[in-house]
Amino acid sequence: MKAKIAFIALAMAVTATAWAADPVGDLSKITGLSERKVQMIVGNRTAFAEYPYTYDRALDKFVAAIGKDNYNRLMDGEAVALHDAKGNEYIVQIDDALLEAHNAL
Repeated sequence: MKAKIAFIALAMAVTATAWAADPVGDLSKITGLSERKVQMIVGNRTAFAEYPYTYDRALDKFVAAIGKDNYNRLMDGEAVALHDAKGNEYIVQIDDALLEAHNAL
């Protein structure tokens, strides 16, 4: 009985960590871009003066890092498995609210 409870507690801890993941932070680690630039690409558009130039450069680097197909799937709301430079795997899915804000303009 104690082993069953320990197993359930372990499964809950692992699942909670997976659900608590930060997709913007994970994408930042994978692409090498700052979290602010990843947020700019996948989230709301902003009105600062350098935005068009910065956005284009950041988008090019972002797509080069994760691949065009993965970028399209990610922006369609699908979960995508990505690897960072160290070989760590991340399952990333962008929140629907963030995608709606991105697609609003």
